[in-house]
Amino acid sequence: MTLGPADPHPLHVDSAAITQHITWDIARTAAREAALTRARGQATTQRLTLPYAGGWMRLMAAEVSALGIFGYKEFHLASDNSVRYCVHVFDTASGRPLGMVDAAKVTTLRTAATAAVAIGHLMDTDAPTRLAVVGSGAEALAGVSALHGVLTLDDVRVTSRRETNRAAFVRQVARRTGLTATGHAEPATALDGADLVYAATNSGGQVVLRGADVTHIPVIASIGSTLPNQRELAGEILAGAARVLVDTPDVLHESGDALEARDAGLTPERVELLGTALQQEQGEVEAMTVYKSIGSPEQDLVLAAAILDAAATCGFGRRIAPLSAPKVNL
Repeated sequence: MTLGPADPHPLHVDSAAITQHITWDIARTAAREAALTRARGQATTQRLTLPYAGGWMRLMAAEVSALGIFGYKEFHLASDNSVRYCVHVFDTASGRPLGMVDAAKVTTLRTAATAAVAIGHLMDTDAPTRLAVVGSGAEALAGVSALHGVLTLDDVRVTSRRETNRAAFVRQVARRTGLTATGHAEPATALDGADLVYAATNSGGQVVLRGADVTHIPVIASIGSTLPNQRELAGEILAGAARVLVDTPDVLHESGDALEARDAGLTPERVELLGTALQQEQGEVEAMTVYKSIGSPEQDLVLAAAILDAAATCGFGRRIAPLSAPKVNL
């Protein structure tokens, strides 16, 4: 990092600056680095959720020895139904705060970028790819944008419950990527002939895709069901896949999809960590492969550090007064 261990003034980077300055290349590079540090045992993580009247607070903490940093993402739901995010990054050697990054954009960036890294490793990036997107929200749109820089997207289709959302999604895909997408009310139409399914839904706990829907599809990525009460893929899909990649082992006990899959016969021995797969030679997809993601603290921390590094190098963000001083024993 280029923040400089002697500079006592942390950097603050807001979401507007992230949108203006942080590219998908930066996000994908950080995602790959985070995956590799996890697989090499260079990252330690913990999660904590604190419920309270009218909302909750969640802390996702990590230490990344390879980068000499530690920190956490804090996000919370307030009684007015608003959610706020922030990542705090510290220097391991001195404990000095390096900076704070508004994480409203970080979560979406790291989720899509990590999925793009995984899918880019699994698929032939030069071959024309027919993409079916299940869901039409911000996470789904970010997924298409991140994949656009990795795959040769030949056909993009989206299916979701509301026609207005599908239409808005199609417009945004064209604006952000130049690709032509089509909206489909029926999932079967969107999935027909697809090479890749990218599921990014908020289904309210309802299963969106079942085994019979995707038997013909080589690669499935699921990033929308991250908690035990959330659903996206029927458990039979994960349990029956020839290969299952996860961004973190926590998938097996945090995602509702994986919990059902475990009951259907999915064992930890059949699950591969993304960072481990990235260290192996890329092969052809011979049977259904599923990438399942719930996000992990080191992903947030490594991307936030990359954002702070870019800010220090390129001159965006703002320096703020030192946040804390070392304790002095009297």
